Amino acid sequence: MLPPSSNPPLAAMSLLAALLCLGCGARAADDAPPGPASHTWTLRHLRERVATGRALPSGLVTLVGESITPRGQPLPQWSPPYHRLERYQAQGQDGFNVLPAFSEGRPAAFSVLEVWEHVPEVWVQPWYVLVTAYDPARPDAHRLEGALPLVDIGEDSVFYSPFWELTYVVVPRDTPPDRYTRVVDLFSSGLPMHRGGGLLAPLAPPDVAPVVAEGAATPLRPLSGERVGVPGTGQVWLRGQRVTYLDFGTRAFTWNTSAERSGVVDEVPLYLFALPDSNGRPVPLGLPAVIGSGPRGVVSPASRAPSEAPRFGALTRPHLALLPPGAGPFIPSALGQLKATLRERGVTVVDAHPTAEHLAEAREYVLRVALNPECFKDLVGFPQTCRWLDSQAAVEASLEPATVLPQDVLFTSPLLSFDDWLAGSILQPH
Repeated sequence: MLPPSSNPPLAAMSLLAALLCLGCGARAADDAPPGPASHTWTLRHLRERVATGRALPSGLVTLVGESITPRGQPLPQWSPPYHRLERYQAQGQDGFNVLPAFSEGRPAAFSVLEVWEHVPEVWVQPWYVLVTAYDPARPDAHRLEGALPLVDIGEDSVFYSPFWELTYVVVPRDTPPDRYTRVVDLFSSGLPMHRGGGLLAPLAPPDVAPVVAEGAATPLRPLSGERVGVPGTGQVWLRGQRVTYLDFGTRAFTWNTSAERSGVVDEVPLYLFALPDSNGRPVPLGLPAVIGSGPRGVVSPASRAPSEAPRFGALTRPHLALLPPGAGPFIPSALGQLKATLRERGVTVVDAHPTAEHLAEAREYVLRVALNPECFKDLVGFPQTCRWLDSQAAVEASLEPATVLPQDVLFTSPLLSFDDWLAGSILQPH
């Protein structure tokens, strides 16, 4: 049981220390030059910037691209050069873009909902759930009917995190559902508390969801057209005010439990294929990312929950991965404009065998990068003879470490689909 306390969580205090020490090196703090200022853009902040025409800093624009598409505007990866004609976001609401990716050799889709610039680590924070009895085997079985969960840290706090540790608070059965609307009141009442698992729930506006093209029934993964999941929504008490959140479910991430780094959310690399521009600066090519399943340099099986939900990818650090000479993506002939665009950028583009590109499984390989793109011409061997760069292990084994450049940025980047799993398929209210 957790001891009642009104002190800030240790994780939050450690984060504050880390933020205050950004840029500190071997020299004494008073001799060190000031480090870069840290900044966090939540989904609400990103949408406000799009609505007001205020761009993110140039370096972030290069990495993030368009994370939000306003209602009625062209969808980036459903419009030229990816498609011949433009398709538009539905008029009813703004949307966060669905981005194609590969992970563990399988197609995936994700979104960038929050951007953490010059923030070295992200920490779990407590999410309080009211229950009338606590059952460790079924912690949600006795929730207080009608009661909302509670948090104490909002989007504008330096302690904010969308990665929450569920904390179950036992209240009397006759407790009114709106009796507790502030965390401080839970502690002052001395109620028993029990730690549970993790919950990925970014605080967000209620009217933003994955983009849906006009005329489409559901959000789709660009390039392959497969359906992707949709997060749930809910409300939570934040210091007496109701705020909305997106619910990506439990067990969507892991965090460190060692004494030295307890509460630090585990990040994985997000590899973005890039080539140098005319000034020699690496610039992403707009190809699907490769999402890692563990720390960079550590090859281990991807962690998945019993429901098959991936337990990786929710917090990623982008790495610009310079495309090896001769490597190139699989591009069907229907994407002629994209072929021309990538050729102009210096990408190796090999025309696929006409029959190979019409195979039933070919859609799963659109824009997947191969080290030996000549395999696209091999009707008999395609796709098995291709040496795909579609997993963390493949990228790290095939690219020189000096050509993979980590960025001082983190993304809140929940997976919307992975292999045959869809986000939102097993969500329960939190």
